Amino acid sequence: MPRRIGTGRRSCLSYPRGVRFLRRVFAETALVSPRLVRTRFGAALLVLGVTLIWLRSRGLEPLTAVLQAGALGAVIGAAWVAGNARDRAALATALTHPTTPLAIATGRWLAIVLPAALLTMLCAMASGEPASAAAAGLTAAAAVGAFALTTVLAVGNGAGVMLFLFIAVAGTVAPERLVGLAHPGVVRLAAASALELGPALWHYRDAGTGDWGAVLHALAWTGLGVLLASGVVARQKAHA
Repeated sequence: MPRRIGTGRRSCLSYPRGVRFLRRVFAETALVSPRLVRTRFGAALLVLGVTLIWLRSRGLEPLTAVLQAGALGAVIGAAWVAGNARDRAALATALTHPTTPLAIATGRWLAIVLPAALLTMLCAMASGEPASAAAAGLTAAAAVGAFALTTVLAVGNGAGVMLFLFIAVAGTVAPERLVGLAHPGVVRLAAASALELGPALWHYRDAGTGDWGAVLHALAWTGLGVLLASGVVARQKAHA
């Protein structure tokens, strides 16, 4: 029986396109290894891990330590992988090669998340936490990493520092605690709104125990963050 026109060829062509996309993503992800070894990126993650374990010994909740390892590690990764002025300026040059903004953004996101994921698992083991806590930390790293990538690409490392401090100080606080104050004030109401809508850590506390709302929230922020980051990369080419 003859094949109808347009039935089989599209599926054959989609395979090499997918392979090319994955190769382009891998090319961007591969930059994380030399930066971990040759820059202070690895040292910064090590200091963060030691600090969180020390705070854990001084009374910090173990799950909070694991969540912050994933999220803060992702923010540090975004600063070292994409927030430098030279990195952002080089995006236009990267787009002259056979790649796409989405491949660059996805690869940079993976380069951010992989070291944060390793730090999360090490902190979970050091704190004696179960695999569910590590899964929650990985969920936080994925969502916060995508948001941090877009932030540092669009604004720079100054915004990354602000994001790091916000997550470190208030990231695990539920917004109801801020709104429930007798005189919350405009700043606290704004912070509560950011905690409610954004990838704040309190969303992901139960992600490792089957809370699909938390997982879907993280997936939504991960996808949105990568898409927005690809838009920023494409804009870099337009302004080049």
